[in-house]
Amino acid sequence: MTDEIPACLLYLLSVGKEQELVLQVYGPAPSEDDLADWMRDGVVRSLQVSRQRDAEIFTFIVNFGHIVGARVSPFSSSRTSSF
Repeated sequence: MTDEIPACLLYLLSVGKEQELVLQVYGPAPSEDDLADWMRDGVVRSLQVSRQRDAEIFTFIVNFGHIVGARVSPFSSSRTSSF
């Protein structure tokens, strides 16, 4: 359990999936330009995250070459929007 506040919410839509994965990101928030660059270059990136409604922080490795949609939004404990 952590008392840290996430830097942002990261919404990822993977190839072949109908729903996005929503992650709370800790540490520096990626910018839209970061996400676009990582997707274009197929970057594999480690992020410190937790799932919504879950306080455990873990390292999640994302292959941005398999991400077809991504967005960042400010963290809000009540936010539940999706693509």
